[in-house]
Amino acid sequence: MAEEFTRMEALTVIDSVFPNDPVIVNVGAAIREMAAAVGVKPNHLHILDSMGLPPAIGLGLAMGLAESRFEKIVTVEGDGGMLMGFSILSTIGMLRPEKLVLVIIDNGTYGSTGNQPTASEHTDFAAVARACGMEARDVAGADELRVALTEAKSLRAPIMIRARVSTKTAKTPYFLKDPVVLADTFRRYISAGSA
Repeated sequence: MAEEFTRMEALTVIDSVFPNDPVIVNVGAAIREMAAAVGVKPNHLHILDSMGLPPAIGLGLAMGLAESRFEKIVTVEGDGGMLMGFSILSTIGMLRPEKLVLVIIDNGTYGSTGNQPTASEHTDFAAVARACGMEARDVAGADELRVALTEAKSLRAPIMIRARVSTKTAKTPYFLKDPVVLADTFRRYISAGSA
């Protein structure tokens, strides 16, 4: 596991490569760190209290926005959430949405519940994604993540990128935004961009 590369740095890279495309952000600390790093943006859908569901939501959006002006639909998930919703990889591979970029930010722990270890150290996410029919990359560090995300822009297939990060977290304020308002803001953003 990377000692210096943090989740907040990974989230900042994701936003810098895809500043205007829809980004689905997984639960808890990732949402707080994304908001602290780049602000609350209308193209970000914050998935509050729904661990394991962001990849399925991203899949639905990638299918529904296949003909939109958006280059990609980026979904951020943690290793714990990915393990919880692992079966979605086979559905993604079967449907092959060309615009889907799934980024697994892997710190090896369930960070929101006390840093209990996940099984990610014993799981080859990239091999599973490939076996399901997806493209896949393993990256460590901001530069490698930026390269993989940039390459994903021209890829006409779903891709899963596993970014190994440290367990270091940033001190951030609670994220107390109304989920109904967040969802409506995001809906309006993608509606404007799907024309």
